[in-house]
Parts: sequence; structure tokens; C-alpha cells
Amino acid sequence: MALSVMLSGCGGGSTPPPLSPVASGSSSGAAAPTGSAQGFVVPGVPDPCGLISADQVANIGHLPDGSKSGAIASTSGGRSCAYNSGHPDMVTISLTAVTKGGFDAFRATIPAGTITDVPGLGDEAYRSSQTPGVIDVFKNGFDLNIAVIHADSYASASDDAKALAQAAVGKV
Repeated sequence: MALSVMLSGCGGGSTPPPLSPVASGSSSGAAAPTGSAQGFVVPGVPDPCGLISADQVANIGHLPDGSKSGAIASTSGGRSCAYNSGHPDMVTISLTAVTKGGFDAFRATIPAGTITDVPGLGDEAYRSSQTPGVIDVFKNGFDLNIAVIHADSYASASDDAKALAQAAVGKV
């Protein structure tokens, strides 16, 4: 899980806005649309729990039925939502406000030989072989970071991350 928070932290050198705890808890139903009372609010950053429903995340991400979901703290200045957190199979979706220059600067910290562009997602998207199951998408001033962990397969985690990004990117 720390991997996702770290990867979504391309803030372009600006000081992130403070996180304001609103409430805590988990839900196994569909996520609230945006600005839910659940989790943490960061002004100007949409709620990643509202991009796609928890049922869709569980289905696309191959998570077990009844998986819990909810907002989690993010040290990147953005917002994060975890699905089936703490289990061998889990998904984290994060959104961080970032300039294109900040997105590019973060990408530049990753060894070039490990990066693969992912066409057709947002303005730009990539994944790195150093972090299987993680995809970063730049769209509308946000870094959409999807991190999928499957205990048994890096390949299926990468495929699921791409499918989740395709489902979520239209709402960013």
C-alpha cells in the first residue's frame, strides 16, 4: 500500500494542501459519488472512491465478494481509496493534483528502461516493470494512480490495473 501512496506523489514541488479528516469507516456497497463524508477531503481533488463503484472495482480487480472499501490517508497531497486493504489481493486508487511538469518530473525518476507507455488513457499513461500492477495516468491536471496487488500473479495485476484505469479515467 505504501507503494501506491509513494507513486501518486508527483506534486511538482508545491506544498500539498492539508488533509481534513471528515469521518472514518468502510463500506462494502457502492462508493459515494464525490465529496463523501467518508475518509479525507482535499480541496479540489475528487474522491477516488466515487470514480467507479466498489462492485466494479471488485469485479475488474478480481477481489473476493464482500471486500471492504474506503478512503485512506495519503501523504502525497491527494486522496486515496483502498479496496480489500491488508489482504493478499487488493486495489488502491489515488488522485493527486499535479502539473504536467510535475507528472513528467516524477516519471523521470524511474529508470527509462523499465517504463512502458500505455496509449489511449488520459493525456499520457505509463507503467514500470519495477512496480508490476501499478499504472499512472495524467488527465485534467491529475495523476490517477491505480495499484493492484495479487498474491499469485504480477501479470494479472498489471492487466487489472489497466482495466481499472480504463474504467476510471473518464470520470477524472
